[in-house]
Amino acid sequence: MTCAEIMTADPTTVRADEPLSRAIEILRDNRFRSVPVVDAQGVMVGQFGIHGLLSLIVPKAAFMEGDTPNLAFVNDDFDDLQRRLVEERDQPVGRFSKKDPVILHPDTALTHVVLSLYNCHNNLPVVERKTGKLVGIVSYWDIVGRLLEDPK
Repeated sequence: MTCAEIMTADPTTVRADEPLSRAIEILRDNRFRSVPVVDAQGVMVGQFGIHGLLSLIVPKAAFMEGDTPNLAFVNDDFDDLQRRLVEERDQPVGRFSKKDPVILHPDTALTHVVLSLYNCHNNLPVVERKTGKLVGIVSYWDIVGRLLEDPK
């Protein structure tokens, strides 16, 4: 079995030139972990997700030291987090997208797909090898759905 047999074809996307607010709406309305970011021709240029969103609202001091910095001196409230997001919401989402997400190809073997999902903890875009066009996405739910089907 290959990736093409389990992927969701023609996934929801956001264009790189659309505002960040549009990408956030897509994440919220669909409860997606991430959304593929494409150019006008449908070529995959990145991925924007919850992790990227959180990085926009976390105080910059959080990124100054290790994995779990002591932020006891930061007294941000919800309004502060929201203000940070409002400052960026009209910027193009392409500016914030992860430029090198793990990708799959339609002919990727199922075992590699499952291992990639396990390692990445995210939905994985499926792109054509030659053109880079996004043709699908594989989520945990695609795998679970197939596992729950009656065996043949």
